[in-house]
Amino acid sequence: MHKECFPERGWKVLLKLKTLVIKYKAMLAGGTALAFHIGHRISNDLDFFTDVSFDSEAIITGIRKTGYSFSLISEGEGYLIIEVGEIKISIFKYDYPFLEKPVKYEGIPVAGILDIASMKVIAISQRGAKRDFIDLYFILQEIPFHKLADHMVKRFGKERVNPVHVGKSLVYFSDAESNPEPEYIKGKEVSWDKIKKFFRQHVKQFVLDLDTAVKNHKNKRD
Repeated sequence: MHKECFPERGWKVLLKLKTLVIKYKAMLAGGTALAFHIGHRISNDLDFFTDVSFDSEAIITGIRKTGYSFSLISEGEGYLIIEVGEIKISIFKYDYPFLEKPVKYEGIPVAGILDIASMKVIAISQRGAKRDFIDLYFILQEIPFHKLADHMVKRFGKERVNPVHVGKSLVYFSDAESNPEPEYIKGKEVSWDKIKKFFRQHVKQFVLDLDTAVKNHKNKRD
C-alpha cells in the first residue's frame, strides 16, 4: 500500500469515514485506489462505489458527526460529491459487481487493479481525462490488455463493450489536452507525449483483444 500517494490529512479523513464505508458496503476505487496499488502519482480524491441505495442526507449527517467541516459540491439520484478537509469525496450507486477480492486497509476495502482498470477504460470511452489515460498507461505496463479485455466483458457484459468505439476513444486526446499534469511520485514521471504514443502504437492490438474477448464470451453463452 503506497501511503505516500495520498496526503496525510486525507488518511485522517478516510479513517474517520470508516464507519460509513462499512455501513454502505462501499468500495474505494478510482485514481487514489490505483495509486495505493502501484504508487505512481499523488491523488487527493476518494471515489467510493456501492450497490446499496443510499440517502444523501443520512451520509451528510454521518460526516457531520466526524467533526470535520465540509462543503457540498453536487448531489443527485445515486451520487453525492462533497469536500471534507480539502479532500473531494464521491460516492456513487454502482450496479456492476467488483470481481476481484478487494485489498483491505484499516478495514476499508480497496478495489483490485483489474476492476479499477476496467472502469478507467469505460471512463475514457465516455470522455477521458488526462489522469485516466495516465492511470491506464501505468496499469498496462504491468497487466496485458487481453487480460483486461476479458475482465471487462465478464464484468460489464459484451453489450457494453464496443471494441471499435473503445479503440477510437483510446487515441482521442483532444478533451484531455488542456487537463493539468498530475503530480508524479519521484522516479515515476512520464511525458504526456510518450503516453499518447503508447496508445497510438498499441490501439490496433487493443481492439483485437477486445473483439476476441467479446467473441469468446458470446461463444460461451451460445
